[in-house]
Amino acid sequence: MTLRSRLWMVLAGLFLVPLVVGALVLLLVVPGARSNRTDQDLITASAGVRAELVDECTQMGLAAKAAALQSQVNAPGVAAQALVNDGDADYVAVLDDAGKVQASAGTPPPETGKQPSELPRCTDSNGTSTSPVVSQQATVHLPGGGSLTAVAAERLDDELLADVRARSTAVGQVVLLRDGKAVFSTADRATTSALVAAARQGGVVHVDGWTARVAVPRKGVPWTTIVTSDTRSAGSSTLLFVLILLLGALAAGALVTVVARNLSKPYAEITEAAERVARGELDTPMAPSGEGEAGRLGSAVMTMTDELRRSEAAVERSRDDLRDSLERIGDTLTSTHDLDGLLQVVLETAVVTLQAQAGVVLHLSADRLQLVAEHGLHETGLTAPAMVAPGEGVLGRVLATGEPARGRLGSGPEALAPVESEPSTGEVLAVPLRSMGNVVGVLALYDRVDGRPFDNGDEDGLRTLAGQASIAVDNVHLHHEAQRLSTTDPLTGLWNFRYLSMSLAREIERSTRFDRPLAVLMLDLDHFKMVNDVHGHARGDTVLRELAQRVQEQIREVDTFARYGGEEFVVVLPETTVEGAAQLAERICEAIRREPFRVEGEAPLDITLSIGGAAFPDHGSTPATLMRSADRALYVAKAEGRDRWHVPGAESEIAAGR
Repeated sequence: MTLRSRLWMVLAGLFLVPLVVGALVLLLVVPGARSNRTDQDLITASAGVRAELVDECTQMGLAAKAAALQSQVNAPGVAAQALVNDGDADYVAVLDDAGKVQASAGTPPPETGKQPSELPRCTDSNGTSTSPVVSQQATVHLPGGGSLTAVAAERLDDELLADVRARSTAVGQVVLLRDGKAVFSTADRATTSALVAAARQGGVVHVDGWTARVAVPRKGVPWTTIVTSDTRSAGSSTLLFVLILLLGALAAGALVTVVARNLSKPYAEITEAAERVARGELDTPMAPSGEGEAGRLGSAVMTMTDELRRSEAAVERSRDDLRDSLERIGDTLTSTHDLDGLLQVVLETAVVTLQAQAGVVLHLSADRLQLVAEHGLHETGLTAPAMVAPGEGVLGRVLATGEPARGRLGSGPEALAPVESEPSTGEVLAVPLRSMGNVVGVLALYDRVDGRPFDNGDEDGLRTLAGQASIAVDNVHLHHEAQRLSTTDPLTGLWNFRYLSMSLAREIERSTRFDRPLAVLMLDLDHFKMVNDVHGHARGDTVLRELAQRVQEQIREVDTFARYGGEEFVVVLPETTVEGAAQLAERICEAIRREPFRVEGEAPLDITLSIGGAAFPDHGSTPATLMRSADRALYVAKAEGRDRWHVPGAESEIAAGR
């Protein structure tokens, strides 16, 4: 068998076998995987639709409760109109004990034909709603007797599909049924009729290229829900993949043929050239034969021989070239923001350039030099100086004096005396690293590969690199400080709104992925404007700083405490349930009211705050909705008299939130 044939077989196996395996996987495995994926997507999409409906029901319940509570403070009409204006509900009505409408706002659902008190509650799992209307009621007992009942309703429309698709990209069409009739649908009439007819089977059904999942009513979802996914493109996708694989196989066969021919022809010429180089015949002229990879290999052999002939002259010019290359490397290092990674690059560049066997970089931290980068110490059997005090040993003296150290380590009269934690033998060259004009570290190299001691040229080159590295260290420190200032509040030192937004989005994503609890508390100082008006803004700033300190004493390190704006603060509580959030809210209220806020020379101030809480995903599935729910709960706490908290859904609330 010829060389060309053997090459063709090997290369064909490398190119064609993966294509054949890919085709088999596509034909045998992908259809089943696609079907399983479609079923899983439908389960996720159906859960998303029903979760959205539950959210709408919860929203109406909160709106109804807010309307009833606010009607005790404001006129019922004002309370109802405020909720409609804020977009919390499409229709709000306030009823007396007899069910008579005292006030209403918004447009009542016309298709129901019912009075506000007769609107079905969406929390009724029996599901009596025959229209796309989500409604809920809340009753509040009045202090002097009697009660107020508030009804909030919202009509489902195409915005539902947008919210659902935000939860899951697999949602196709959404249909809601009651008594076998479509109450709400995003599909056209023909598709809706087909889906309604197929829904009697229950579970997963297939209709005209659509795969749909049917789910029965439950609490918060008083309709039968149908969610679809389009599977009509699956067959055409498989055919397209098969065609692509066939074209790939043809192209691979042609490529293998060309490569095998080009490699086999110049093989003998390359072998002869390599044998001449092995015999040391560097003056023999060589020319590459053939084309392709073999020709490039021949050119490379010729280039290596030319480089070897010029190596002696290159060594003589290496010192000047070294200084130029170090300056270029320094320019590159000034754009790096990872301090440890930067110092490791500096060290490895110095070791390779100056032909050292090993090296270390120590950085000043807590009045001690600490090891942050090392190269080659373990291979050469040298001790790694993990920590050195300023002024002690070779490296400590470089830090204290700011002057380089070069020579042999040991105990002789002309030797450099190291401390116990430093290498005790061999040659050393150490230079200081500076930041903002101060010495903040030491770069040290140990032993040349060729056994020669370090000379003045080596010291100049290493100092040049250290100078460029010092500029890079300055940039890193400035970058870190700029990052810190961009995410903190300058008055209280807490995280600012920008960092809060990023942190809350990250925690919601983590809670969603790992199905873990998450809660949010929104804090607002009571009558803070009076503090500023009576005592001045400087005293108000002092109150905000002390409040931040007291709250930080009550929360965990994993919690995110941020200033939301003005006198409002937010605490993000990972791994925290509704009950845990309520307990923390009570502790915070007690910590604020327990002792007056004092400033020397001024009267003490009794400060209180109100807190509203919300939990993910019960009260909101996005940062915006979760914060709105916490804000509404805060409004309830304010309406109930301030100096208290309100967390919807807490199992046991202390009287009046205290």
